[in-house]
Amino acid sequence: MRRTGTQANSATVSTSWLNLAIEAVMDLIDAMGNFSIITRGALGIDNGLCCEVAPSNPEAVFLDKNVYYPVTLALNGKHSDLQVLSETLNNIMDNLTRRRTYPTGAGFEIVDITNGVMPRVIGREENNAWLMACDIIIKIYRKDNETA
Repeated sequence: MRRTGTQANSATVSTSWLNLAIEAVMDLIDAMGNFSIITRGALGIDNGLCCEVAPSNPEAVFLDKNVYYPVTLALNGKHSDLQVLSETLNNIMDNLTRRRTYPTGAGFEIVDITNGVMPRVIGREENNAWLMACDIIIKIYRKDNETA
């Protein structure tokens, strides 16, 4: 994984099923060729994108102990040009929610991605960088294949 350690204020990423699913979504976002790669954290660097998981609860627990989680992922961006930032976040949301196929991996399957909260301006920093935020909901089926 490329988002570990101190890269662009990103948090250390583990190999848990949830982090693997988030990494898969981040890879989808990076593949769009935005002005910056996306990192983990609450607020990115100048002219950057970042994301972090909001508190979530399982929606369904099945007899085999597999779980269906709708996970809210907060997407935040910072850029000196409001138009660039707004178009980027809107394009990310549009692209992710219109996909017909989603990643699957060890212990997880992304079933769908939907809009949570549309991009909105949350402020402007002293250096005139615009801050915007939005939420997507990643619907993840957790497949507990290896533990009892």
